Amino acid sequence: MVLTRDFKETIQARIECDPTFREELLKKGVEYLLSGDMDTGKAVLRDYINATVGFQELEQNL
Repeated sequence: MVLTRDFKETIQARIECDPTFREELLKKGVEYLLSGDMDTGKAVLRDYINATVGFQELEQNL
């Protein structure tokens, strides 16, 4: 089965138009980290950051 849209593009589009999804994605990433599932938590948070501010802007604001 061929995917017609890149997963990252799908996540970014959903985050841009759905504030509830954006908030829940962030919460879920933190929940995974706190429960000890570091790999999943980091992956979810990476998707969130890439779809919102990006790592370069995040680094500049720290």
